[in-house]
Amino acid sequence: MTLRSILALTFTVEQLHQHYQLDTEAILARHGLQQAHLDANATISQADELAILAEFADQIQHDPLAAITIGSTFGLSSYGAFAMMLMSCSSVYEAFALGIKYQQLSYLFSELDYQLNGDTVLLRLKPYRLPDHLLRFIVDRDVAGTWHFLNMMQTMLGQQLKPLAVYMPYPQPEEALAYRDKFQCPVEFGRDEAAFVLPAEVLRLPFPGGNSTALALYRSQCDEILKRRSQVRTEALSERLQQYLSMFSQRFPAIKECAATFALSERQFRRLLSDEGQSFQLILDRVRSEKACHLLLNSSTSVEQIGLLLGYSEAAGFIHAFKKWQGMTPAKFRKSSTQ
Repeated sequence: MTLRSILALTFTVEQLHQHYQLDTEAILARHGLQQAHLDANATISQADELAILAEFADQIQHDPLAAITIGSTFGLSSYGAFAMMLMSCSSVYEAFALGIKYQQLSYLFSELDYQLNGDTVLLRLKPYRLPDHLLRFIVDRDVAGTWHFLNMMQTMLGQQLKPLAVYMPYPQPEEALAYRDKFQCPVEFGRDEAAFVLPAEVLRLPFPGGNSTALALYRSQCDEILKRRSQVRTEALSERLQQYLSMFSQRFPAIKECAATFALSERQFRRLLSDEGQSFQLILDRVRSEKACHLLLNSSTSVEQIGLLLGYSEAAGFIHAFKKWQGMTPAKFRKSSTQ
């Protein structure tokens, strides 16, 4: 499976420890990592990184603007050769085009593209399928980090352009005014995707430091990095998928969305799972079964409500599935376990 640089995670860890005094070492240790021994050239899967970020997000819920703070401190060093390639472009237009083509080298949990609308251009970030409780944290980090990067590019251009508007793909929070203060423009919530609305003229701005020789060098480095990361890994994909699906309730991602999270095509995704003797549906059923058993044994949640939490619109569908998993109805399972 395709991997991503561990730089963004290490930078996030450092900032969380610095700003919130979190015991980041303990969280990393639960995932078999040690901050002092993380290689700057190391890689990590999106799903593994997401699992770690989920633990961090849980511990800083007291500050709903934490991800905006963290993303706003991302420096050029956290982007590596990817940043140097973009800085060597001849114009903003070329930087946008290459940034989108090589977006796998960014830290984003979003699909990046842009759209021209008359005299404006939308730089769009469409989030991957994320657990509801993580959506705002991840989107805020992506948007704030992207905006900080754009500001650094503007400094190179000698410009101080502000976005005409910023779109966010979740309901308006109580802290909405803080977002307007951050981006110095109207911020619209509840949109389908995150986006910066910019004047179209920005695409024509030249980079004074544009250098075709340097661009060719850094682009070849980026190509080589992508080539190394695209080496297919078959070990424990099913385990990573199970860990990823375990973070969801009610609305589980479809196989196509999971494949995108693991940076694989749906065909590759199915084949790799099959090589491990697994299937997407089998793993999803396993996750649902484990969640159901845990709730039946450790809560008084009704069978109907458990079914809803597992994505079943009707209790009958959940009961039928549970009988297939455990050989008995949920009610009988709860009663027999209690006895």
